[in-house]
Amino acid sequence: MNAQFKKGVLDLVLLHIVHTGPVSAYDILVKTSSGLQVNENTIYPLLRRLERDGYLKHEKQQGEMGAPKKVFLLTDVGRSHYLERLEAWRTFQKEVSHVLGGADDA
Repeated sequence: MNAQFKKGVLDLVLLHIVHTGPVSAYDILVKTSSGLQVNENTIYPLLRRLERDGYLKHEKQQGEMGAPKKVFLLTDVGRSHYLERLEAWRTFQKEVSHVLGGADDA
């Protein structure tokens, strides 16, 4: 898969995971690596960029073992961006499915 295409899809995947509520970077990594071939060298820089771009914010929460942990949340701008990207993805998916669905030689 093209690296730029994958990066765009991963942005959407990360925003989707975070839109459900506060989630740690480790939990994001577990959720993404179970279905996609990504690792922390991909996820952590994307999280930093999404935060720098104003789509995510982080806060400290009490961890299960007592130590505080950093969790990510969507900002209002991030929520709007996520919904726009999700709609664009769904439109793209329909368009590609339409084209591929008509191909008899696939």
